[in-house]
Amino acid sequence: MSGHPVPIVVQTNDSLKFELDEDALKSILLNSAVGDKPVCVVAVAGAFRQGKSFLMNLLVKYCANKGSANWLGNPSQPLEGFVWRGGIDGETTGINIWSEPFVFTKPTGEKVAVILMDTQGTFDFKTSMQDSTFIFALTLLTSSVTVYNLMNNIREDDLMNLQTFCTFGTLAQNSINQNSCAFQKLLFLVRDWNFPRQYPYGHQGGKTVLKRILTVNEDQEPAHQDIREGLGKSFEELECYLMPHIGMRAIRDEDFDGQLNQLDEEFVEHMKLLVPRLLAPENLVEKLSAAQSGQPATGEELVRLFRTYMAVFRERRAVLPTTLVQIMVRVKSDETCKMAFELYKRTMDSKIESRGRSLEDSFLNSYHSESKRVAITAYNTANQYARNNASFATAAEVREILVMNIDEHFRTYVQKNDEMKLDEVGSRSRLYILGGLAVAGATALRAGVLTASGVSLGPVVATAVGVGSVALKAVPWAAKSIYARFLQRGR
Repeated sequence: MSGHPVPIVVQTNDSLKFELDEDALKSILLNSAVGDKPVCVVAVAGAFRQGKSFLMNLLVKYCANKGSANWLGNPSQPLEGFVWRGGIDGETTGINIWSEPFVFTKPTGEKVAVILMDTQGTFDFKTSMQDSTFIFALTLLTSSVTVYNLMNNIREDDLMNLQTFCTFGTLAQNSINQNSCAFQKLLFLVRDWNFPRQYPYGHQGGKTVLKRILTVNEDQEPAHQDIREGLGKSFEELECYLMPHIGMRAIRDEDFDGQLNQLDEEFVEHMKLLVPRLLAPENLVEKLSAAQSGQPATGEELVRLFRTYMAVFRERRAVLPTTLVQIMVRVKSDETCKMAFELYKRTMDSKIESRGRSLEDSFLNSYHSESKRVAITAYNTANQYARNNASFATAAEVREILVMNIDEHFRTYVQKNDEMKLDEVGSRSRLYILGGLAVAGATALRAGVLTASGVSLGPVVATAVGVGSVALKAVPWAAKSIYARFLQRGR
């Protein structure tokens, strides 16, 4: 199997802080295979030693085999890919992504680049709550689908682990009065489901269980009611899948290395159903752009998202709901600023190119003002946070940066316009030269005709020489005169 896991968020040994390996991230997301295609990021998160990396390798196998009917391959072969093994100690630290982007074609004909992301254990006795929340937050913010890997059941503690994110989602939604959710798709994957007689394995049983668990009733504590209401406001899509037990050979055999023929048959059958629900072309969930509402993100934008999220998390060690709101405001503002700046340049280029010549300064300034107005309007429209300066000062600050960048870039248009004026002066000067020489040539030709007729040449030749001389002497004066008129016209 080609490809390997690449650490992109690593924990340094000396400080135990997480750092972004941006070069490693770029090597994958800026890969030519990704290009400007929409990206689908599927991540697996949850407590350590509960089979996250094992599941990731099945996702890799599906993608590597392009979702063919026999994508599981030879059942006696070891399972390769992300590092995993049985036992009590976890393997994955930080966040890893698969080195090879997988390109699928949706039924619509659109090509999508699939990125697979594995995370270290969270919300367990080995990981601090601060680090767990950081890893889970970064996973939710950068993925389009997060698989929340759980054991046996969805417990109240599992829901409470999401409290920070639900509070954030509710806060973000209420503060900007919008209907869109902070996160995209969350799949509760319940491993070793214990009650198949009451709720059968699979998607349908999971749907029933999730509805039952998320129902708000009067008997619940207020905090438990809030978390349930918050989940609906924070995620665009919530699903649940109930999985059978993997099989005792996989648990007890120290030499087990992932052969499918050693797993419980019912487990394998449900993996054949679960994985396509995540990765079949018709089921792919594209990561949404932070700048353009409803549009898919590209690999280039995803790099910027990681960079911004990591920078804010580094400044504020505690991941609080308010911190996440600040992150979203910064990301949205930065991305819409970039979009609006590009719109300004396109608008200016279109106006200038349509004229096909240099412009009077008054016209150029008018084009600049109109294009800047269009760009700022686009920023305010696309960035919902920019409509409330009192609550979201960052959005207003980034808008000021946009104005500064636009005014700075306008200088290049002024410079190019002045250069075009000089080129046009040169063209006019050459016309003066050619005109003078043409007159001189015509006079000389006439002189030749008269000579052939026996007429005296003295006055005619003198006239020809005089005209040519005057034409050549007139060149510097003409250039100065034309340029002076251009400058006068431009003021």
